[in-house]
Amino acid sequence: MNAALKPTASGGLVECIIATTESQREIWLGATLSPEASMAYNESVVLRLRGALDGDALARATDRLLERHQALRATISPDGTFMLVSPPTGNHLVRHDLGGQAPEALAQALHAAHDEAVCTPFSLEHGPLFRAVLYRLGDDEHELVMSAHHVVCDGWSWAVITEQLGHLYAEETGIGLKLKAAPLFADFAAEEAVAAASPDMQAHIDYWLERFAGNTQPVLDLPLDRPRPAARTFNSRRAERLLDRRVVGAVRIASTKAGVSLFTGLLSGFVATLHRLTGQEDIVVGIPTSGQLAHDVPGLVGHCVNLLPLRIAAHPAMRFDALMDECSTAVLDAFDHQALTYGALLGQLSLERDPSRLPLVSVTFNVDPDVASSAQAFTTLDVVQDTIARRYENFELFVNLRPHAGSLQVEAQYNTDLFDDVSVQRWLDMFECVLQSAAHKPDDTIGGLDVLSAGAARALLALQPARVPLRGAPLAHAGFVARVPQQPHRPAVRDGARSCSYGELDALSNRLARALRARAAWAAASAWGCAWNAAWRWSSRCWASSRRGPPTCRWTPHFRRRGWTTTPATPPSA
Repeated sequence: MNAALKPTASGGLVECIIATTESQREIWLGATLSPEASMAYNESVVLRLRGALDGDALARATDRLLERHQALRATISPDGTFMLVSPPTGNHLVRHDLGGQAPEALAQALHAAHDEAVCTPFSLEHGPLFRAVLYRLGDDEHELVMSAHHVVCDGWSWAVITEQLGHLYAEETGIGLKLKAAPLFADFAAEEAVAAASPDMQAHIDYWLERFAGNTQPVLDLPLDRPRPAARTFNSRRAERLLDRRVVGAVRIASTKAGVSLFTGLLSGFVATLHRLTGQEDIVVGIPTSGQLAHDVPGLVGHCVNLLPLRIAAHPAMRFDALMDECSTAVLDAFDHQALTYGALLGQLSLERDPSRLPLVSVTFNVDPDVASSAQAFTTLDVVQDTIARRYENFELFVNLRPHAGSLQVEAQYNTDLFDDVSVQRWLDMFECVLQSAAHKPDDTIGGLDVLSAGAARALLALQPARVPLRGAPLAHAGFVARVPQQPHRPAVRDGARSCSYGELDALSNRLARALRARAAWAAASAWGCAWNAAWRWSSRCWASSRRGPPTCRWTPHFRRRGWTTTPATPPSA
């Protein structure tokens, strides 16, 4: 339908109409749930430009960038089934001058600009779905903030946008070569439609149904900081951590020795971390895969990504190098069968839907390609590319690793209605510890990997109460006996809603100790411990056994599992 001219919802003209792909329709449907759900698909990139910038040349380069790529000029039909591509127009770059402001005021202005980029909804029907704003900070310092909705732009596309914008800017300033024509998103969408209707698709369906066979599917339950809301929410923040480059280098070496990619080594460390966090042995992690590479069109801009749900078995006795083999097989097989979209797979599975969480995949993991070379296309400028943290997120946890400063920057978007920042930071610390431990001892078991850094171990020890000197003979019950007259009414043992005070427990244990001496119940005393279903009876028998002399009462691990708690004694106030 090229050159088909029809009015759009905004009154403009339409250059062509393209049927949306299955993945795009999944995004469109998710975005219609609420404004917050739609803003979870807002993606923003910032280019920090230093040097003598020709603003007019950059504006012309931006217009030519949109002229090259259909997706950046598109809107979505009201039913989500078509992309309406508008003819190329000019003046896409918005410019603001922030020069001359005090450093604090300038920082606040940029912070507000970044918030606006991720918190301003896109109208999928009316557009535009791509925005570019240039902020002048000084004569030789600018920030270019570009934003797009995920329905027309994916992570791979941002690298293409940055590189081609640099080449177009160079061409507009008279020092660059002309770029060859860009691939058409219409061709990509047509190939996707043909593949979906092909008989070969059944092999992909069979593979994924085999991976997720059964009536029930695993649900990853990360430890929550607050109760899960009845309906899924999207509020989000981002925790960040720059991995030690020595750790990244060690993981790279260990992965190479194991015959797997760096991505697989990092993914294995992430899966091991999830296992240690949750105790679960059947784990599903989503990884995005680039459709541009699958279709051999690396210069294409658009939503071409597919989410692959990896189901990985991990248990404490499993060696880390075995986990790397497991993850490598899962990744390679998933790539071979990526033609089936995530939404299509969900349609094939009989899943019990829970309004409080996403089906099947709640945690995703990704490693970005190195985009440093893309920014280098701005040959006359010093350019640093960065991302802007989203304020809304579709997944409970999305961990993205981005090459930075010779290492990897971890960017963890998390749902703030479920998790606190301190918890997510602790998980990232744990992730780095697991990577370091596994890289140095890949033959160690997952359950044996280090999960606490030296700093985290010190923080944990700091939570322990100060030691209290023993009074009297160093016997197990000596401290208890010393506290009885000081706080006889304070609860000493709790079992659910029931409790027993120090005075009551002392009286019980005294009576029982006298009875034990009278009856000389040596054998029975050694078996007491967890055989009684009331906490104070158990405690009174322990203290009684201690008071009457050997043999001692055994303290078994079952005591902890029953949920009984003892109340620490505190000295009375002066």
